[in-house]
Amino acid sequence: MGVYKKILVAIDTSEDSWYTLEEAVKVIRNKDTWAVVLTVAPQFRGDLGLVFNDIHARILKPYENLLAKAQEYFNKERILSKFLLEEGDPYEKIVDIAYSENCDLIILGKRRSNFQRFLLGSTTARVIGYSPVDVLVVPAKSKVSWGRMLVAIDQSSYSEKAFSKALKLGKFYNSELYLLSVINLPFEAITEAPELYETLGEKLKPYLQELQNQAFSQGIQAKIFIKEGDTAEEIIKFSQEKEIEIIVMGSYGKTGLKRLLMGSVTEKVISLSEKPVLVVKS
Repeated sequence: MGVYKKILVAIDTSEDSWYTLEEAVKVIRNKDTWAVVLTVAPQFRGDLGLVFNDIHARILKPYENLLAKAQEYFNKERILSKFLLEEGDPYEKIVDIAYSENCDLIILGKRRSNFQRFLLGSTTARVIGYSPVDVLVVPAKSKVSWGRMLVAIDQSSYSEKAFSKALKLGKFYNSELYLLSVINLPFEAITEAPELYETLGEKLKPYLQELQNQAFSQGIQAKIFIKEGDTAEEIIKFSQEKEIEIIVMGSYGKTGLKRLLMGSVTEKVISLSEKPVLVVKS
């Protein structure tokens, strides 16, 4: 039985989104896992119907065709599925359906865009901020695989949740875990006390070794690493050097506008990474 029992896959009419759906099948194909496939059309407003009586039907038609294609695909794969077409703001509908359908994972695609645009409030960023459950972000053309998992560790309760979920996934998929902590110090601190990196590194080692031992006790291979520099950049660089297949991170609990994760390490990694990123919320 898989770690996730009911998975929401959000798709749109783009080619990249269909690729994400195909990758999502790799996660969903586990025994006893259900899927909810959701697409969200723009909400029809105004009096355009006075000009085109069937304007609403025209807006919905591409999304209806998309769901019909998805249903045919999932039937062929013999995956238990439910298909939903909603109208409105995509991120609101995705989060609402995750709640109402009792899903425990949301899978989203991520189109190629610059970091600034992502920060300004893409659907992906908003879903991550407001989602009650874990979110797996699959960049265009990336592959979902669980063999080599990087777990970002910062000694917070959020990264500990991410580590706990990584243990469950690692046991299920027979993964190898790479536990990475990054020491990021202000330039002024380094100038005044250059030995700080070494001092903090020595303090981090016992903590990471304890996590490593927890993994060993469950039969999971785990390696620990400590890097210095910008946290997000070091995570990305490390994932490339070690040929990591998926990055697992925690998400800080915030409220209001801060739920958009503005400026957070998690958001920067998601924006820049070419690897799938699992954001652990639950």
